[in-house]
Amino acid sequence: MFSRIPRHEVAIVIRLFLFCFFAGASYTLAKTAADSLFLSRVGAGSLPGEFLAAGVATALFATLWVRAAKRISIGRLLRITSAILAVFYLTAWVMLPMMHDSFSLLSVIYVLAEIKGCLYAIVAISAMNETLGRKSSRQSWATILLGFSLAAITVGATVGFESTLWDADNWLLVAGILDLVAILTGVGLKSAVKQDSSFPIQSAGIGENESRLNPSELNERSVTVDPKLSESESNELQAEIARQSLPLAKYAQAETFAFWFSVMIGAKVVVLTLVAFNWKVSVNEFLGSSERLLAAFFGWFYAMAGVGTLLVQFFLTGRLLSGKSVMVPILVLPSVLFLLNLLFISGGGIGLSMAFLFYVTTGAKAMDAWRRSTHDTAVHLLYTSFEKRKRRGLIGHNHGLVKPGAEIAAGLVLVTSSVMLQQATLLIASTVWVFATLSIVGLVRRPRKNRASNQADV
Repeated sequence: MFSRIPRHEVAIVIRLFLFCFFAGASYTLAKTAADSLFLSRVGAGSLPGEFLAAGVATALFATLWVRAAKRISIGRLLRITSAILAVFYLTAWVMLPMMHDSFSLLSVIYVLAEIKGCLYAIVAISAMNETLGRKSSRQSWATILLGFSLAAITVGATVGFESTLWDADNWLLVAGILDLVAILTGVGLKSAVKQDSSFPIQSAGIGENESRLNPSELNERSVTVDPKLSESESNELQAEIARQSLPLAKYAQAETFAFWFSVMIGAKVVVLTLVAFNWKVSVNEFLGSSERLLAAFFGWFYAMAGVGTLLVQFFLTGRLLSGKSVMVPILVLPSVLFLLNLLFISGGGIGLSMAFLFYVTTGAKAMDAWRRSTHDTAVHLLYTSFEKRKRRGLIGHNHGLVKPGAEIAAGLVLVTSSVMLQQATLLIASTVWVFATLSIVGLVRRPRKNRASNQADV
């Protein structure tokens, strides 16, 4: 793995790989503990409020972090972020025995896990941008990001094996210790490049909430090819996307393309939020309120999701994205989730068993492996259909406004609506997601003669 990395990048790649591993391990433990503690001690009935609070909190903290990044070096910011999270988790671990059933404390722990996933994703990506730069080896990026998946597999399996012996709150202690260890990777970390690049909209593989980034913080690096692809695959893919899309987005139908792009992003976020909610409710009702059993399930699930993500990345992603079309990578996720959501809603309507609903929602949540490995990368590549100036504006609009707005909207639906309205919203959002995706694919894959006529007109 390290043999293909340029010698002058090896040291920084090792440090950032370790940071991603420790950060990913800490997040997996924090998420597992938060889910199992909240569901066992509070119950799924209070989850709607937590989803709304998590959406608002992650948007707020991401905005504050981006502003702080303008004034503080990346190494120092990495250390500060890890130290603050460590203090919070160690404090929570100390307080839990005294406040065993405190809704306020358990709610803070739940929301804090979402904030941790969001911040660590931004820290990792920004650290890679500032220390490696846009001219670095693709293999360096791929190796660093591999730390998150390996952490999920390692820690998830550990939780699965050991949860029969450990109470769930003890995983908070381990998460806090891992945050402290992550601080060490940022000691002496310095920016090797000027602001030639910033935060790419690239899934780091952690957290249910993706990064919310300010438009001014986004540039051309934001839409580069997935670093997991080889250099030849990257060049071929960029050229193919450009041939297919540039005439469309640059000329006659750019506004239509941008509109459906934003609709697709918003519908996607609503669907994924509601799917995550239904999954946790089904897990709680099917497995009961045993902390250790819930922790073991979540641990094994995250471990298997990590394995699935790696397998898809290594065997399918490169081949699919290096082809002549991005239709399949983009369309698979909304199509499968639409069918699973329809099955879930119809199954609940005719009174099928909780076991059936549990397996359907777990299958829907397991599609995260495809989303992180292939779907999100393919969607990010579509941004290359815009010229640089318009591209930045669209990325900023989608990731700085549409995504957090959709997460908050989904939370409001969960808090204020009945189960019937929630399911109707899920079905409508799933339909809109599929339709918007088909509209985008149809635009990108226009007949060659239409593209030629556009170019002739210009």
